[in-house]
Amino acid sequence: MTVTANTARLSLLRQVQHWLQAARRLQLLDHLASSNAWHGIESTMADTLRNSLLASSSAVVQRGEQLAKQLEAPNSVDSLRAIKRELVRFRTAYLTAEETIHFYTVAINSRTTPTIAALLRACDILCRRSLQEILQPLGKPTPQVLTYVDKGVGASILKAGLRLWDGQVSAIAAIKVTQHNLFRPTAIIHETGHQMAHLLNWNDELATAFQSQLPRYAESVRACFSGWASEIAADAFAFVHTGYAAVASLNDVVSGAPAAVFSYHANDPHPVSYVRVLLNVEMCRQFYGEGPWNDLADAFRYEYDIDLVQYPSVPLIRACVAALPDVVRVLLKSRYRAFGNQSLSQLLPPERVSPAALERLEYIAGPALFNSHAWIWKECIRLLALTGYKIGALKGDIGALYRQQEEWMRKLGFSIELN
Repeated sequence: MTVTANTARLSLLRQVQHWLQAARRLQLLDHLASSNAWHGIESTMADTLRNSLLASSSAVVQRGEQLAKQLEAPNSVDSLRAIKRELVRFRTAYLTAEETIHFYTVAINSRTTPTIAALLRACDILCRRSLQEILQPLGKPTPQVLTYVDKGVGASILKAGLRLWDGQVSAIAAIKVTQHNLFRPTAIIHETGHQMAHLLNWNDELATAFQSQLPRYAESVRACFSGWASEIAADAFAFVHTGYAAVASLNDVVSGAPAAVFSYHANDPHPVSYVRVLLNVEMCRQFYGEGPWNDLADAFRYEYDIDLVQYPSVPLIRACVAALPDVVRVLLKSRYRAFGNQSLSQLLPPERVSPAALERLEYIAGPALFNSHAWIWKECIRLLALTGYKIGALKGDIGALYRQQEEWMRKLGFSIELN
């Protein structure tokens, strides 16, 4: 087939112009996320996000403009083939930039009302504060955190410092808060635990420790805990910050059908749910002694009676459960380079959020604890632990506790300076 150079050039020009105008629309960030949503974000973080997203779209626009300029001049058929190859790369660059910008603008747009924006700003503060409490003593910078609300059962994180779809490095951690857990958001501290472990390179160190410090257990058991190290690390981070609140919330999230609770997949970084719940209970036992976590464990074992099921995973689960006291010792009491040759429980003592410590905090502060901006700002993480403990232990009117959680989170979210 014979095609004139001009015919080929015009076809390419039409395609370049299509993707170029689409790329220019990506620069209109206020069209992609509402101005109200942008104003629902702390101003410094909003500036960081805008600059990052504009850098992504501008790089694509510049690439398209260069292609369009090449097509203004006469070209041979052979040179147009080279431009076509570059056009395909330009199209791919657009789509990856679009993926990045879409992710963040959808997250920003979840701040649909002043109330939701305030609640999510409170979650931003809780996440960042949890990171500061361990990173600042170690002399490490704390990344900003953007939370967003979405459907589903479990939270998730897009960590700061990772390569995004378009090759840019994420400047901000983005954490999903599930709708059902918005007023009991201990899971977001689990997610910041993933960010902490990534920044301090704890995951690999912990995985090695499980292999080397559990010599009395079978290789299959050591391999399991080593493979689960990243999720166990995040669970430990949530525990030292929020105590039993994180344990009870985890139980309620993973307590699904028996087939799921006993399910084992060789390459899944998440522990078997049966093992994971009892591991979290063991953390409470070692640091707090007796308490409502014992009742939780008894109820959990009753609901998921391992003696009544015949899943292939049962022998491995039994072996892993037998190792839990030593696993918690390695997890929380062993020293790690990541923590400056300290243990996690030395850096962040779980006793700060024991039931006794939380009840003492409530007694000392009195009614001001949930009403004074000074108390809320200073003790926001322990307030999360306190309310979560009461809900998890069924201490008080549950509806009133959820309303109390919503009220102090709104006050925390409204307390920061807005755009």
